[in-house]
Amino acid sequence: MIDEVFKSDIHYQAHTDVVTHKVTQPSESIILERNKQLRNAPGAIKDLGAESSTWGRQLASIPFIMYEKALRDGFRFNSPDKDTANKEMQRFLATPEGKACMV
Repeated sequence: MIDEVFKSDIHYQAHTDVVTHKVTQPSESIILERNKQLRNAPGAIKDLGAESSTWGRQLASIPFIMYEKALRDGFRFNSPDKDTANKEMQRFLATPEGKACMV
């Protein structure tokens, strides 16, 4: 699924001896559609850690543009206090925009 979302193009121009690498990131609609597919597929979401599940589970995938908008709207994801940042993330995920980011 990642290959469908991220694209990487490498070009070499022999006459200038220059290599360029262009990476295209997924758009907001692609990320939100993938989140929807994961929510609708039972068993698709696995714990991030190995069998011991020490790393927890992915709760959301937030497109960067939505993350930046949420910061402008007053959500303090970037608070140095982890408890505040966690509460702000939970508050965002309870909004209609945040629910679309849930996986």
